[in-house]
Amino acid sequence: MKEASRTTINVTLKKRCKDSGSWHMTITNWKQDRSIEVIKNGATFVLREKGHQHLQKKNLNRQKVMALVQKQIDVEFPGSHKMYLEIN
Repeated sequence: MKEASRTTINVTLKKRCKDSGSWHMTITNWKQDRSIEVIKNGATFVLREKGHQHLQKKNLNRQKVMALVQKQIDVEFPGSHKMYLEIN
């Protein structure tokens, strides 16, 4: 896992969303007790959140997943300027 700012996460997600392959991205806080996972499988996305809220949203498009990630980062990591990012 590498340390990343909110801007870096946004740019990375935007670039990865354009890829045609499958991938898995995990965003966690410093204590790693909360996480947001974005999974791309073909043309659809799955968003999983584990933290204050536990939710899973399936069959999302690129615009919807980017908006949801921004919203959930604000909910899960309100005071965090640095987070950890892992991409598989």
